[in-house]
Amino acid sequence: MEVIAARLPKNASAIVDFVVDRTPKQDRAILRSELNQETARSLRAYFVHQHAGTLAGVSFARTASNLPEGAAFVMVSTRADLGGRGLGSGLIAKILADLESHVNRLVTCVLADDQESLGVARHWGFQDVQLSVTTSVVLTGTAAPDPTKGVTFEACDDLAFDDDEAVDAMLLATQTNPEFDLGLILRLVSLRKTPAPGQRPVAVLTRVERRPAAISFAIADGDQMHVVYTGVDPGLRGRGLGLLTKQVLHSRARELGIRIALTDNDESNTGIRRVNDQLGYTRHSSWYWMMRPRP
Repeated sequence: MEVIAARLPKNASAIVDFVVDRTPKQDRAILRSELNQETARSLRAYFVHQHAGTLAGVSFARTASNLPEGAAFVMVSTRADLGGRGLGSGLIAKILADLESHVNRLVTCVLADDQESLGVARHWGFQDVQLSVTTSVVLTGTAAPDPTKGVTFEACDDLAFDDDEAVDAMLLATQTNPEFDLGLILRLVSLRKTPAPGQRPVAVLTRVERRPAAISFAIADGDQMHVVYTGVDPGLRGRGLGLLTKQVLHSRARELGIRIALTDNDESNTGIRRVNDQLGYTRHSSWYWMMRPRP
């Protein structure tokens, strides 16, 4: 079985369909975003077929400005009934052969319940870095909160502001989450490019006395959206702004016909997980983020 290069964006839907069929808990919106060449510094994808032409495995590797310096995110997925035939090894070998010279480590994400895939990743040298919890909520009946004195909310799907620098500085300051410590840094310029073709951004900025105070950003794919990030200026925490901002985001999303919201948070990030609990989010799945040096 020969590993061949996939063509992007032409083959992106085929890759997404294959991965979701193999691992139904995968979030289609995030996968399609990861296969968006607009947000990647480099992006390469691969197919392997059975002799009859049936797709047997897919993989991709990407580097991007919001990933740690020198890191490439990789994903390998093969048909469950074809295990033990070296398909995954062939795909990861092709990824390694084509990586740019500056890449010195690989990052991947594996469903915590998929013991077989976890075993393969650990066999390839990946080590657990953190456990991320995905939660979801149905947006039926979602209503915007009542106005609060001095607090205003702005729909800002294009993330364009008259005070861009102030909003970007606030966004950077909000990132006291474990992902930031790993080098996963979000800026306005990268968030603007996150949605893939066919997806749309949904975003809300909260201001306190006109000062940028909190932000929530999601990408919508059909009637589902993934809340990529919600953050509150550290100097303004303790006022319930995170909860209010996500309530407004949910209300806007429902008006746009979005029915379900998902989000990911590190297991130890109790602050945002408490906010999500208050909004009705329930556990959907758990994922191990894993890392290894480049061999």
